[in-house]
Amino acid sequence: MATELAPVHCLHGQGRRPECILCGRCLPACPLFTATGREELSPRAKFFLARAVAEGRADLSPKAVDILATVCLSCGKCENACPLGLCGPDLVAELRAAHPGFAGFLWKLWVERAGLMWPLAQTLTKLLPGGIPIEAVSRAKAAIEAMGAGRAPEPWLTPDTFDRRHAGKKAVVFAGCVAEHANPRWKEAAKRLLAGLGLEVGPDPGFTCCGCTLGHAGAPDAQAAMQQRNIEAWRKAGRPLMVVFCATCRCGLRAYARKDLGLTMDELPLWRENLVSLAELMGETTFRTHPAAPPSVRYHRPCHGAGGNQDLAFLRRVMGDRLVFREDETPCCGFGGLTKLTSPELSEKVAAHALAVYAPRPGEQIVTGCAGCVTQLRAAAPGDITVGHWLELLG
Repeated sequence: MATELAPVHCLHGQGRRPECILCGRCLPACPLFTATGREELSPRAKFFLARAVAEGRADLSPKAVDILATVCLSCGKCENACPLGLCGPDLVAELRAAHPGFAGFLWKLWVERAGLMWPLAQTLTKLLPGGIPIEAVSRAKAAIEAMGAGRAPEPWLTPDTFDRRHAGKKAVVFAGCVAEHANPRWKEAAKRLLAGLGLEVGPDPGFTCCGCTLGHAGAPDAQAAMQQRNIEAWRKAGRPLMVVFCATCRCGLRAYARKDLGLTMDELPLWRENLVSLAELMGETTFRTHPAAPPSVRYHRPCHGAGGNQDLAFLRRVMGDRLVFREDETPCCGFGGLTKLTSPELSEKVAAHALAVYAPRPGEQIVTGCAGCVTQLRAAAPGDITVGHWLELLG
């Protein structure tokens, strides 16, 4: 049975988005294409098929639509490479919203009920024996365990003197899903650092998920509900600084100011100004390095929010020559949200490609500032390589 696709409209602009000119600049930027060499997985192929269907030149079966709509990592790298600014994740999000499937339902449930399901899943994985022969269960066990503190690097940096230029300012922590429900040590570490910086840290005003992954998964109604809840929580707290330490959360929250979400004219600039990264607030804070520090640390730059690079600037100052980062080596981790459920083997290929690019030696570490990237790379890295959020390095 043929399936119709809705006309493609730009999510970031007004009216119809420009037509893809099939130039192919997105191909080397797309992690799925880079890791597999399969052009049918590329943004160009998706835009070509969507246009052909919209113009009545092709029909797609429900199964074909499901494949087209689920195999995308939502990294956004194609948008930066496209001369027209076309965004593959926007197209895929529309397809997912127009053709919801069971995988989308599961992802929506997983995010909306994180407070209940994530701790329960972590408890259940502890009851499962190692070396499980069932591949799908084994994959899920590794991913869920990686969300927690297992195999995290040991701390080897201790704050020495704090930069207190923001002392006295009121702040709240937007921890994000992983730190809120699976690895609360990150949230507690962030609070301790903010206290050392002299900020007045208020209680959690009732934040929920930033909604970023729900939008990519084609659940705009659920995303909008979470966005409204976060705005109201910020208002309830008195519109303080909102401190984030996850690149995906920062990217998702920054988008609130570009959408009609009910922020008033005086709130819009305040939302932009008061949304700050923890690394940015660290300023000139100094650290002591422990003797057990690794010989080198590879920095993984997250796809979401990569333009700011607040984490990178902070870590370069703190770690000096110990930190290894090259601008021409910025592979995607392959987490991909919904694709993690629908095509785990593709997600793993992208992760393997990223690790091959970094080629860490035994004893070295990989650090990043994104919860999803930590989870993905920690699950995929060999046993002699530790992966963590930079917060985990601070004792």
